[in-house]
Amino acid sequence: MTCSRLCLKTVATLARAWKTSGNSLPEGASPTVWRRWLHTFQTKARTILATTTLAMTLAAVPVAAEVATLETTEPSRDESLAGWQYRGRVELPEDADARWIDFVLPLEVFASARYDLGDLRLYDTSGREIPYALRVRRKEDRTDLLEATEFNRAVGKEGSTKLSVDLGEQPIEHNEVHVEMPSMNFRRAATVEGSDDRNEWSRLVRDDQLIRFRSGKSTIDDCVLSYPPSRFRYLQITVDQDPVVDKGPVKVSKVTVRRRVEVPGETVTHVAVCGPREPVRADGAPGSAWIANLRGENIPCEEIEVDAGDPDFVRSYYLERGGPPDSQERFFRFHSGQWRRRAGRQEKPITAEFNEVRTSRLRLVVTDHRNPPLDIRAVRFMAPARQIVFARPKHAGRAVYLYYGNPKAESPHYDFAGNLPARLAPEPSRAKLGPREENPDYQPEPLPFTERWPWAIYVVLGSVGLVLAVMIASVSRRAIAAHDA
Repeated sequence: MTCSRLCLKTVATLARAWKTSGNSLPEGASPTVWRRWLHTFQTKARTILATTTLAMTLAAVPVAAEVATLETTEPSRDESLAGWQYRGRVELPEDADARWIDFVLPLEVFASARYDLGDLRLYDTSGREIPYALRVRRKEDRTDLLEATEFNRAVGKEGSTKLSVDLGEQPIEHNEVHVEMPSMNFRRAATVEGSDDRNEWSRLVRDDQLIRFRSGKSTIDDCVLSYPPSRFRYLQITVDQDPVVDKGPVKVSKVTVRRRVEVPGETVTHVAVCGPREPVRADGAPGSAWIANLRGENIPCEEIEVDAGDPDFVRSYYLERGGPPDSQERFFRFHSGQWRRRAGRQEKPITAEFNEVRTSRLRLVVTDHRNPPLDIRAVRFMAPARQIVFARPKHAGRAVYLYYGNPKAESPHYDFAGNLPARLAPEPSRAKLGPREENPDYQPEPLPFTERWPWAIYVVLGSVGLVLAVMIASVSRRAIAAHDA
């Protein structure tokens, strides 16, 4: 309504400006004729605005209906496999006693799945969904803090401090105790014992040394007691006095039970398709460039290995990442360094490590200056494996498929993944994912209204233009008749 009033005011202002210019009506026209002409013009303008508003509203109704349907649809836990475009068969191992099964994602999955791999689903042939855990097999050391309740703190013989902790009815595996003490510059012996009934105790650590010294700006702090993995519910920690510095009972602030796990990594290596050398300017000097195709889209990469046939060299280089060969995406620099090889040394591949990138192609640029170009023979790229872990299906005869290729799927967040130990023992039995194939149940999502009926908008706009032309012609005829009168 505000827009219509604004348009009417604009029309009236233009009409008044036309009248005052002396060109709208013949000389001597009476005010009655002017008012009648202005009233007719405003009436037709209202008709034009109403017709235009109605036409555009009718054109927007189907689009608004689709948007409203998408916004009011509640998410459902029941998924239809018709939304997944691709699948691959998981070739299960023959080990019937395996507790867990795993496989590594091949390159073709990254090109067809969602960027964050949140659309991966495992189903057997009966339609039963199989929970899984997706892991990035990067080597790491993990330390988890365990809940423990302290009890029976007391002062022992010769000023030692003894206390016990309870890890609960079903304690998980633990292998470290961290003892927090407020003092400085000490060396104290400590003992850790474990028990399941608080009657019989087994010694886990005997007379290990807890030390903390400060020298200048440096501090040596080692107040951790490590022992073999254990599941004892009760732990008893005894800290003895340092005979040199302690004059009273040892003060212990807190004891923390921890589980430290060294998670081994797994790296996958692939051979890139390396293109021919291109002469380029590299950092303002003569150089060479090679484009390495990673054979897919969104391929993870955090290290490259280059076979060079030259016996000795010192060259600066940098790496750029870019899109697929058929895209117009530019290359962007993300890493640089220097390669060196001395004569007489064993010719090992030269490497470059960097933070992981997801890309389709890598461009290696080497600064040559006045030296001959390097003899690049092969390029390989490495990244931590993306591992899928799941429990072995109860029905061994049913085939298992991995579905992917649904950009609108929600990430699953299975409880199985959250409760799976960081280090699996025994190791999972390795399966293999078969080649990508079309999902026979896939049904493409209907296109939006504007794409299903692209000509409709032109019909509506053409109709509106025709109506406007008729209205303008009618107003013009009446204006000319009023002007002649």
